[in-house]
Order: sequence, then structure tokens, then C-alpha cells
Amino acid sequence: MINRHATSALLLALSSLTFAACADIDSEPFDSSDVGLSGRPSFDVFKGADGRFYFNFSAANHEIILSSQGYRARTPALAGVLSVLDNASSPSAFDVKPANNGGFYFNLKATNGQIIATSEVYSTRGNANRGVEAVIENAGDYLAFSAARTGARFIVFENSAGGFNFQLRAKNGRVVLRSESYTSEAAALNGTFSVADNGTREQNFEVLEAANGDYYFNLRATNGQIIGTSQMYSTKSNATHGMRSIVALIPNVDLM
Repeated sequence: MINRHATSALLLALSSLTFAACADIDSEPFDSSDVGLSGRPSFDVFKGADGRFYFNFSAANHEIILSSQGYRARTPALAGVLSVLDNASSPSAFDVKPANNGGFYFNLKATNGQIIATSEVYSTRGNANRGVEAVIENAGDYLAFSAARTGARFIVFENSAGGFNFQLRAKNGRVVLRSESYTSEAAALNGTFSVADNGTREQNFEVLEAANGDYYFNLRATNGQIIGTSQMYSTKSNATHGMRSIVALIPNVDLM
């Protein structure tokens, strides 16, 4: 679901996905149940007590191996996550340094020298070097998992105009919600978080009639902005059923 320079193969795989804007999906209801994912590298993006946003990158054993600085909003924090995946494949992007307590830690840096994330403090330089190797390995594993992932999931991809969209796919792979275009990948990724924030309450959806007499629904944020739009349904009842299926699906979909 995440791409840029270090993930060009994944970008190519996702850029071929297109929307079937007028498809009628009434005939095959989708399954809203899914199993949470575990035992793989993962990112955790969260709001701290200071009101700023942070991310941690955890290895497959759930140990945190990188932590970010604080960001003023979630979208820049998500851009930091993408920057980890852009840069973590290169050993030269890591800078191992002595800590004040005599141990060692490392920074992951972007090509412009900016620090993206920092490790814990290790007792020896050798352990810190092995920590670098663990980040490189787990970042690669994360990308491989994302590229091969099936089932209920969000997909972020670059569109033909150079913007970015996301899709919410049900367990059977069917696209059940799609976004408009965003100017950046991080902003589109933030849109998936907004779906998770707002999509578990039916009052945030509106079922509408299309010009051709079919029905669809929009998911809106609390500020009234449309976050996602469904496919077309032949009846209002089917559209309402589809909306309620998404409300049940969203809590079971991992964001990252």
C-alpha cells in the first residue's frame, strides 16, 4: 500500500488498479469479517500527550526498532513513514553515534541529511550495527508483505494524472469505497485514517440517487468533506446494506 523510490515495484503493481465507477455490485455481497494481522513488521502512528503526532516502526517480534520526532499533524508523520520505506534499504542512510551514557544509537537520514527516525540506545556499537541490519530487513519484509497482501485492506496508489488515490477493499477483494485524488501519497494515506476515524458511524454516510437512477453513498468527515464514495447499487436498499457492511468492516482493517 505504500510506495515511492524504494518501492517502485509496488507502485507499478498498484498503478494498474482502476475504478469501476458504474459497476453494480448488488449480486455478490461482501464479507465484512477479517482477521487482524500479526507477526509482521508494522508502523504505529499516534498522537502524543503534547498534541503532536509520532510513529514507531516495530519488527515482526513487536519490538520497536525506530521512533520518530514529533510532527504538527498526522499527514507529515505519515510522510515520515513513507520516508523510512524510501531510505531504509540503504546502509549509508544510517548514522551510528555514541550516546551520552556510553552506549550507541543510530539515526536514519533522508538524502538531504534530515533525520527521519532514531533507534533505542544499544550497549555496544556492534549491537547498534545489528540494529541497523534489523531495520533494513524489517523494512524489506514490510514492503514484501504489502505487495502481496490480499483480503480486507486499504490500497494507496498513484493515478494517471500524478495524484494519489486510495481504495478500501473487502475481504473478497472487491472495491467498496474509493477516494478522490490527493496531491501527495501521505495525504492519501491520511485519508485512509480519516475513513477509520469516521466510517464506523452510520450518521457520517449519506445515500444518494445518481442521475441514472442507481444509488451510491458518500462518507463525510465531521467538517462535511467527502472522504470516500461507494460503487453504484441498483436500489437504495442495497446501497444502505452496502453502507452498513462497510461500517462493520472498517474496525477489522489494519491501516498500516
